[in-house]
Amino acid sequence: MTLLFGVRNGGTWPPEGYEPGPGVFCWRRREGETWSTGGNRAKYTHADLVDMVWSPAVRCHRTVPRPAADDPSFQEPSPSGFVVDTIELVRLNQHARSSLVTMRSRPAADSVAVIHGHLPEHQSSMDLVAALRRSADLDPDREQGAHRAWANSVLPPGYEVARDQREATYLALVTSATSLPQLSERSAQSGLDAADQWLVHLYEASADVPSTDLTSRQIPLAGGLPTVVGPRGLVSVGTRSDVVQAGHPVSYYEGSSYQQRTLYTDALVMGRLQDLLIDAVDSEVEHAARATPDRRRIFRLERDFLVFRRSYLRATFGRGFRPALILRTWQRHADTHGRVQILKDDLTELSRQVQTFETETTNAILGLIATIGLPLATGLAIWAGLPDAGVKSLWQTLVPVGAVIVTLVAAVPALRRLTLNAFKRRHRGE
Repeated sequence: MTLLFGVRNGGTWPPEGYEPGPGVFCWRRREGETWSTGGNRAKYTHADLVDMVWSPAVRCHRTVPRPAADDPSFQEPSPSGFVVDTIELVRLNQHARSSLVTMRSRPAADSVAVIHGHLPEHQSSMDLVAALRRSADLDPDREQGAHRAWANSVLPPGYEVARDQREATYLALVTSATSLPQLSERSAQSGLDAADQWLVHLYEASADVPSTDLTSRQIPLAGGLPTVVGPRGLVSVGTRSDVVQAGHPVSYYEGSSYQQRTLYTDALVMGRLQDLLIDAVDSEVEHAARATPDRRRIFRLERDFLVFRRSYLRATFGRGFRPALILRTWQRHADTHGRVQILKDDLTELSRQVQTFETETTNAILGLIATIGLPLATGLAIWAGLPDAGVKSLWQTLVPVGAVIVTLVAAVPALRRLTLNAFKRRHRGE
């Protein structure tokens, strides 16, 4: 099982005890060993992803040993029994982080935590589903926030679960030493075979009678494992007995476990990073729409959003067919492209409003100059032509000129709004 959730980064990089780059896992096969370094992952996918998900500048990891319980470094299992073996942190790249810093709205998260481990073995089927549900629960109001507190305890100093995270995305692979058992009689009565029962109950992380339509979420993975993908995560079940091959100290599903911990996880990490950026831009657009129109702020936001779209939001796994399929399926059910289009339309409308505001302001300033200058110039010309042009006659001339100016400003809405806004800005400055 693997948990993914957004975190707020307030510590050092990499944290103490963490090594640069992604977690290194090994797949032992007859042909030899395959190691999950960033370079190997890029070799089978796309080099452009290195800067976003595998570079030491954006990813680090820590392997959690399994010492004795009295060892100070012993990592307590979660309240649901989830045992951690590897922790990874994936943060946004330098440009994305700089863009978030310049935003006036503070983003809830700027990194993704990836927690690899396993659930307790030798427990009943429905207890396994319940353990999965509880492991992914980050709601601070449930069970006195015990699971959220545990997740924070796993993270290094300076890192914490993002304030808007209520449920972790998860990847789960369930296998059995024998044939896969029926999960529940009620599910069987609904016409689902054992594999589909496990898929839908694990995906919904619920013991209730399943209601999710699996058809649109099912994808083909290596080994023909039944798999579903959606906003909750990715779940696979092994329909064959998980046996150890003769002469090889690995199980039948060793390769599936390796793929899930590496490229399949990377696909969902990219999906979560995309969500972080979309949420950050959406929050900034909302703040900008409520604030006084600011052309420079909108221009900077449009430029950053364009860079996000050309990098993170258009990221592809290239030759990696299965992780690319996972990411596309995730995006479809999370409506990633629809959210991006809404943001694009909102930014376009906001930019139009700013331009309209600036045009009206410019016209009002020109009108105000004319409103003040023309009567004042006319009054001064009349005063200069008087035979007794003195201080007294100057005031006698300026009073009606001032009255004309005040009347024009009060009568013209644009001039009145410009004058009031100027006084408001001056009052805020004081």
